[in-house]
Amino acid sequence: MFRRQWSGLPKDASFYPDLKALGYFINGDDEIRSIEDPDYYFKFFIDRNPRVCARQRFDFNQAMEDEIHSRLEKQGLQKVLLPLGATLTDRHVPIFATPDLKSKSRIVVIFGEPSQDLGVIAGRIANGPGGIDQGSMVSVVRKLQAQDSSTTDPSSPGIVIANPGQLYWWPEGKRTLTVTATLCMHYGRVHMAELNNIPGNESRANHIRYVWDVVLQTMSNDDAKISIIAIGETCETVTGYLNDAKNWNRWAGRVSSMLLLGHVYPSDNLTNESFKEFLAKRTRAYIVSNEPLDTGLATPDGNPDECIPNLGCPCYSSSEPCYSELILIRALPSILDYMELVAKTPSFENPPVDVIVRPQEEEVEVEDEWGKIPDEEKPSISVVDQEQMLQQVKELELEEKRGGDSAHVSD
Repeated sequence: MFRRQWSGLPKDASFYPDLKALGYFINGDDEIRSIEDPDYYFKFFIDRNPRVCARQRFDFNQAMEDEIHSRLEKQGLQKVLLPLGATLTDRHVPIFATPDLKSKSRIVVIFGEPSQDLGVIAGRIANGPGGIDQGSMVSVVRKLQAQDSSTTDPSSPGIVIANPGQLYWWPEGKRTLTVTATLCMHYGRVHMAELNNIPGNESRANHIRYVWDVVLQTMSNDDAKISIIAIGETCETVTGYLNDAKNWNRWAGRVSSMLLLGHVYPSDNLTNESFKEFLAKRTRAYIVSNEPLDTGLATPDGNPDECIPNLGCPCYSSSEPCYSELILIRALPSILDYMELVAKTPSFENPPVDVIVRPQEEEVEVEDEWGKIPDEEKPSISVVDQEQMLQQVKELELEEKRGGDSAHVSD
């Protein structure tokens, strides 16, 4: 048996994670465009070798992520390394948080999609039409910083941006990667827990638990209210954590509201009645739908006519028809308005949902015209064996050939 070592492989493609070095710039509309041709956005297929294309995408995403992180820091957020106390040389996963979190009376915690880099909402917007701010958490942070924490506290709420996607430690690069990014960087390598896991944040569930049990427990005021935004697959993980009686008993008095974006998980497996009551009264779900924004789609018990299961909370249209990653962008004003309304109304309960009613199609009776046609006028249908049919075709071809030969002799 033969084994090829890494030293025997061709030299891997390599790029520098800088937009200008990669051939791109940020135009006046905050969009990343090609320096060579400013009418074009990011170009993936730059080579026939798919490995070269993937490596270019990897470094492009890093460059875009660096730009987003720089903007978040300019908005006043700071990068916090988990586990708390870790250094840049230790295995760690970064999150963003407001520096003076202890002084905030309300905190908004955002759990993004596990497929996205830290701070990115949707790459299709951040590196395409729409621009960096719109496709990242920068736009969300700016709008949150314009809100009041409560009726008695006009200061802006604190912000925590979790990182449930980048949980794979890349030793060579001294940073964490998403599962997608590891395929671009470490194709063919085996995951090794002692090298690639981050202590306390080995999985999405562990990371979300660490944010609750350690970050919020130690970095926030014990009386601060918490508003939650969960996107995509993290909806199930967040609700699963809070469904645990021990966890809910600890946080029930502090959780103010929750937004579940792209939520598709039925509440059948939820057993905590107190938490289920919170879902029904102070939680709202937005899902993909081509209906106008804020159109009611389902009650907490679901809506069979729209094929929506019992999500446990009222469900509304995001006006985004295709991609759950775009829900936060499309429905951002409604999402933030809902959170602020609940924060300013201690006795808030969700109003009844005015569910959309689609007109029922009328059944049209069709006359049986076929029965009125006389039998002799109806076309006949017969079944012929395939071999017999082929034999008949051959006989007809022979007859035509003989007829043609006879005509030639007579001439």
